[in-house]
Amino acid sequence: MPKLPCSLLACALLLVGSATLGDTVTVGGRAGPNTPGDVYWQRFLDAATRSNGPEIRLLIRGEIGPEQTLLAGLRRGRRVQLASISTTTLSQVVPELDVLRLPFLFEDLGEAGYILDNHLQAPMATLLLEHNLVMIQWQSAGWLNLYAKVPIVHPNNIAQRRIRINASPAAVMFMEAVDADIVPISFAEIVPGLQTGLIDGGEQSTQLFLTGGMGKFAPHYSRTQHAFITAAIIANRSWFEGLTESERQLLTQALPTDSWYRDYFSELNVELLKAASAEGLTIHELSDADREAWRERTANLAADLIADLGPRAQMLYDTILEGKAAYAELD
Repeated sequence: MPKLPCSLLACALLLVGSATLGDTVTVGGRAGPNTPGDVYWQRFLDAATRSNGPEIRLLIRGEIGPEQTLLAGLRRGRRVQLASISTTTLSQVVPELDVLRLPFLFEDLGEAGYILDNHLQAPMATLLLEHNLVMIQWQSAGWLNLYAKVPIVHPNNIAQRRIRINASPAAVMFMEAVDADIVPISFAEIVPGLQTGLIDGGEQSTQLFLTGGMGKFAPHYSRTQHAFITAAIIANRSWFEGLTESERQLLTQALPTDSWYRDYFSELNVELLKAASAEGLTIHELSDADREAWRERTANLAADLIADLGPRAQMLYDTILEGKAAYAELD
């Protein structure tokens, strides 16, 4: 998989076209009111407005439909020109991206951010260009943790439990490795599933867990941090390549950086968890021994997933390992 010969933004600015932004740029996404994603897009809107840019139309409440519908519309240039799309959904057209969902791939937020920004952005952009998509930048979503009706701190605690996940190959492999029973239901069905006993728990980011009402029926939240989930800000390629250099600069410079966003939501999550704990939610921090037990049970998953996904998945994984080595040298 070739790497881009220049930085992502520089490459984008070298694309010369004759089209213009027009009167309105439509942004698609799925962010609830007052969530970090909502704050992100409002900052973009404010910055673009101050720059005397075009009218920005935010359809970030799921108006366009589920992410799969949003991605299809973006690829075809219908209704939306710019959107936030999770790598889980993007992996439906670029399966190799599921490598990013491997358990315990990143050690901490600093390492994850460094590798995303300095090592993975160019290969990610190359893969997406094949599908009429231009990657502008990452939009991190944070760590996946486990919630349940009972404490889950060791892999033995999850065996035979009915667990809801986002059904990607890496997620399925993870749960199979720890002997959990997978229940593939939609996000909207989680709370009813907890109420009826259809599921015993699941995995979720801190933001969505706390805003989704799950804690009322699954009051144990274990900070396994077993996967770092991401989205990306994506543009329709035909539209983006048709913009002038100044128009591309206006849009890309108006977007908050992922570095800012990672710091913002991680600090906010600390405060939200404190508040939730005060209201009766039990937050479980894993001991070193428990965390090592999770790692040992899932140690072979990278090789198994890459064997299924092929050589470009191996290239992505090797790039991540190179980034980890480079990050370690910074200390």
